[in-house]
Amino acid sequence: MLRDPSGFASGVLSVSQAMLHVLALLDGRHAPIDIQARFMMRFGRMLYSDELAGLLGQLDEAGFLDSPRFAARRVAAIDAYRRSAVRRLRDPDSLSSGDEPLAEHLDRMLALAVPAAGRVAGFVAPHLDYSRGGPSYARAYCDLAARTGARRFVILGTNHFGESAAVVGTRKDFETPWGVVSNDAAFMREMDRRCGVDLCTGEFDHAREHSVELAVVLLRHVLGDRPFTIVPYLCPDPCGPWGTRPHSGSGVDLRRFAQELGSLIASDPDATFLIAAADLSHVGAYFHDANPLDPPSLEALRDSDLAALRHIESGDPEAFRSAVAGTGNATNICSVGCIYAAAIALAGRGRPVLRHYHQSVTAHIGNCVSCAAMDFVL
Repeated sequence: MLRDPSGFASGVLSVSQAMLHVLALLDGRHAPIDIQARFMMRFGRMLYSDELAGLLGQLDEAGFLDSPRFAARRVAAIDAYRRSAVRRLRDPDSLSSGDEPLAEHLDRMLALAVPAAGRVAGFVAPHLDYSRGGPSYARAYCDLAARTGARRFVILGTNHFGESAAVVGTRKDFETPWGVVSNDAAFMREMDRRCGVDLCTGEFDHAREHSVELAVVLLRHVLGDRPFTIVPYLCPDPCGPWGTRPHSGSGVDLRRFAQELGSLIASDPDATFLIAAADLSHVGAYFHDANPLDPPSLEALRDSDLAALRHIESGDPEAFRSAVAGTGNATNICSVGCIYAAAIALAGRGRPVLRHYHQSVTAHIGNCVSCAAMDFVL
């Protein structure tokens, strides 16, 4: 079962093992006759020209083949997003669980936590679905309205599916179940100027991304009638050999972006709150990880996650990034980029304090995702 999480290709492609072999040869280096010859060698039967042509036609029509038709489909999708009045909710029905209204579901989730004292400049909170990330969501958001008077919220998410190799924003207002939340376009234009690039060039990456969306929906719920704006950015993974630089060579360095963001927040007279919408490790067979989800393995995962987060708590985001990168990101932490950027942007403005750590384990499918709630306390 193959799908395109970026959203350019529609639906799900169901293929046999034999057809998967053919797909692997569609790499621009094999002519049709080469594909047919390799198919004969692998499966012992002829792949007729009309069969191959039919398969290619189906792939092209569905958007799974790199072709002029796909290029036109991609341009049309990007243009449609740019023309849209708002960034639409991806799947409103998936936000709650069962038949429970979303507001009631969120209230029940938030009631899991005891409010904390003190003002905060920002926090790290999950972007896992609410049902699985509930305990950490609750610690972060339950008392937010009382702990900050900010009316601008910068949300740093993870770019799970998009094309951009650098930080990418969107100037769209965000749809929520309770109305539209406005984008702070002036703040984003100033960030463009400071970084020397248009940070929204690849903004279609936001169309299918859930990390910022889940934060915006929860903000709208917990802040009630308070008017506020958002500044949404997706951050790349800085754990590869290119470090914080975009591997494509185009766009802003993640560290520079974070420094400019922190400088702008500090100098702007309007209070700004910073959210890193971040999950941690992804382990188990579901993620093609061989480690079992037994108690000793989960305890070792907890130790590994908390060791990484201690670098943030000690005020050393570079050590955090280096520690994860040094293992080859062995536990598949998806949000190193936005945690790293938030910690740099808030350096000197808030003291990082871990409030909660949580592992969501779905044993029957071999799935474990960990997350945390961490405040930057003023």
